[in-house]
Amino acid sequence: MTQPNRSGARLLSLSAAVFSLLNLLPSSTQAQGQFPTNITYAAPITITQGGTYTGNFRSTDSNTPCIRIQTTQPVTITGCTLVGAGDLIDAKNGGSTLVITNNKGYGTQQSVDNRRHGRFLEVNSGRSVRVENNYFEHTSGIAAYQWGGDGSASQTLTVRFNQAKNIDGRYRNGGGQYVQFCGLNQVRNVGNMEIAWNQVVNEPNNSLVEDNINFYNSGGVQQSPARVHDNYVQGAYPYPANGNTFTGTGMTTDGDGSSPTTTAAFIEAYNNQFISTCNAAMNIAAGHDIYFHDNRMVTSALMPNGTPLNATYAATAIFNAYQQPGNVFYNNRTVNNTIGFVKNGYNVPFANRHDLSSGACATCTGTNHLPNPITLQTEQNELTLWQQKLQQNGITLGSGGTNSGGTTTPAPAPTPTPAPTPAPAPVDPANAVFVRAINVNGAAATIDGKSWEAGSSAAGVQINGTTFANQGVTLSPATDAARATMIRSSAYSTALSANVSVSNGTYLVYAYVWEDNNATTYSLALEGQTVQSNYNSGAAGTWRRLGPFTANVTDGTISLTTSGGDANLSGIEIWRAGTAAPQNQAPTVSLAAASSSVTVNSALALTATAADADGSVAKVEFFNGTTKLGEDTSAPYQLSWTPTTAGTVSLTAKATDNAGATTTSAAVGVTVNTAATATFYRAINLNGSATTLDGNAWQGSNAANYTTNGTTFANQGVTLNPATTTARAQMIRSSVYSRNLTFTMTSVPNGSYDVYAYIWEDNAAQTVSIRINGQAALTNYNTGGAGSWKKIGPYAVTVTNGTIQLVGSGGDLNLSGVEVWSKGSTAFQPLNPFQPAPATMAAVLSPTWGDASAAAVVRPDLVATLVPVSRQRVAPRLS
Repeated sequence: MTQPNRSGARLLSLSAAVFSLLNLLPSSTQAQGQFPTNITYAAPITITQGGTYTGNFRSTDSNTPCIRIQTTQPVTITGCTLVGAGDLIDAKNGGSTLVITNNKGYGTQQSVDNRRHGRFLEVNSGRSVRVENNYFEHTSGIAAYQWGGDGSASQTLTVRFNQAKNIDGRYRNGGGQYVQFCGLNQVRNVGNMEIAWNQVVNEPNNSLVEDNINFYNSGGVQQSPARVHDNYVQGAYPYPANGNTFTGTGMTTDGDGSSPTTTAAFIEAYNNQFISTCNAAMNIAAGHDIYFHDNRMVTSALMPNGTPLNATYAATAIFNAYQQPGNVFYNNRTVNNTIGFVKNGYNVPFANRHDLSSGACATCTGTNHLPNPITLQTEQNELTLWQQKLQQNGITLGSGGTNSGGTTTPAPAPTPTPAPTPAPAPVDPANAVFVRAINVNGAAATIDGKSWEAGSSAAGVQINGTTFANQGVTLSPATDAARATMIRSSAYSTALSANVSVSNGTYLVYAYVWEDNNATTYSLALEGQTVQSNYNSGAAGTWRRLGPFTANVTDGTISLTTSGGDANLSGIEIWRAGTAAPQNQAPTVSLAAASSSVTVNSALALTATAADADGSVAKVEFFNGTTKLGEDTSAPYQLSWTPTTAGTVSLTAKATDNAGATTTSAAVGVTVNTAATATFYRAINLNGSATTLDGNAWQGSNAANYTTNGTTFANQGVTLNPATTTARAQMIRSSVYSRNLTFTMTSVPNGSYDVYAYIWEDNAAQTVSIRINGQAALTNYNTGGAGSWKKIGPYAVTVTNGTIQLVGSGGDLNLSGVEVWSKGSTAFQPLNPFQPAPATMAAVLSPTWGDASAAAVVRPDLVATLVPVSRQRVAPRLS
């Protein structure tokens, strides 16, 4: 799970503090979109079936979008006028195949405090999404999260010919959050993506945007980079606009992806105009293979009334904001851009200019620096150039436009330089048996058909060097990809040491070393004896597999050290002398239970301690007698087990090492007591509607007598593990989240209760803890990979103050539902029992396949429903 509140990387002056939205001043006269009042609007609608839809829809509730799409069948929204206090088009739980064209959208005053204006469009796991010729104002733009398409021409993201005004993340009660005209989050490895011929104009003190265009851990592929071209973006201001600190830009590549495949990548931006964008015009803050060229960046540092903008910094920069290694942040450049960017007090290249960021633009070349002065007239000239370009290309922007031209054909991908013929694989030593190999600063790998262990997690391995990597260096001699990746990720020191646990005996040891920079000279010692004197590391890219060196081990450890200059150690390969494989030592294991007694249907924490003297522990399995309860493949080895029948059980743990040897622990006896009789009290679906689970009636998110501070979100496209019923899956995947989540159920009669909670993971594993009524329920629980879910509990709670409260801490906790059982005879009586909606409240809308009337005309039949909104976490991740 990506953390919420994780601000995109931005270039600020070195002394600038991180900007806090809490410091934004309130505005009691905040301007809103001036929507048409001479047409009739229908109530919000929910689309559950594919087709083409048109009409005019309005919502005055920030929690209810004008159009909610809940089908993955192809849907076209066209010719609509949408007016809303929240999202205009919500496709977070549908809309994988979507065309949004020739619509008008207007954001109005929010219905609640501390809520930004809604999106024009928000879509999750899109497959094919085309957004063209729309007009929208006072919205928080277009947001796309993850991708389900294959990146072909028919399964990609296209945003063209749109006209946007005042991208606005402000709250009605003051403050706000940063939003984007077009924000992509984990829309990665998508070919044929295009964002082109859009016009975005943000007015100072009437908008709040950060990066107008943001690629967060998103991008194209090598053969088909994401293309951002021929856009006109005017305005990126703090609020109030004369503030001194701001992090917004015209465009930024961003994201904390820690590998080449998860960061921003393969993006080409050209022929764009970025005007009056305070902090910066175009930044490369993360990623690789990003190419900005032939753009225009003009900022006069003045508002239209001539008053100064104080938060300008530099037009463009290339800086590794997340301090990622060289195989994640590389091959980025800005070339042949035209720039005139005012920053008072700087002189780059002219007085009071900062065209290229000082110290962060080494690969910014061929810049055409506009002459001083840069004025409001200079900015006005850019608008004139834009309007001329539209006319020359026959482009009509916004709703009502039909455009066949103006789309630049993608340049063919450069032909990759043929890879050098790899050197032959090193020869194995004679009369020796492979024991183990360590990838010092890399992941587990297979090289020469042998399993290499990851240096960071290999058992019995200690290396004191400073880790680093530079995957951009060309190796000499050339070698295969797996070996090259291992070589170029290493540890270095002038006095490096590596200790590897093995059984006593005689070994042959190889050391992989390389040079990433300038030649240096050093010596290697094995078991205290010099085995390589005054080795010259050679020019950048030179690597060698030094050895084999003989080591006679009597203390269970092979010790390798260096002295002299900086030595780069990439890998250690160990063979045992002789033709007989060494006797594998079985692992050790012991088991502990959190308690010697537990109640039926109550969770019991089991913890095993396991180690392997001559290898590593592959897994630890937990058993009740001969019945396997589960397993854990990494330390600490833990399992939460919930017994379902009373009696005495005998629990054991079995450890298996990397060679297949096993050891079973001593048994631990636990008494399972009969549970007190409990009856269903109530359950709440925290971000969904009323439903029935296990024969019990669950209330929806609008139930009375409870509160939560969690942010709502949903992602129904995630595959759950383990699989479950449709109703339960829908409840689980629509939830609330927070790093400091609280859920409080009130008006609970005093007495004894059992509490269950449904938690799940939508993205990357988090470590969370939960307390219920002040008592620890979960401690440092790992939520698992995307789709993992668990019904935790029951947790015995004694209510003395009419309240049941669950508090989460640590990482992001996704809480989907809370289920409570009474151990007495208490039955839940809601203050406002739900009443079925009368038939007259269901607006059945008729279809149209021709011209739309002013009123809503829709096909297929669908029912206008007020469904509680679910929030996907795109905004926090991008802002």
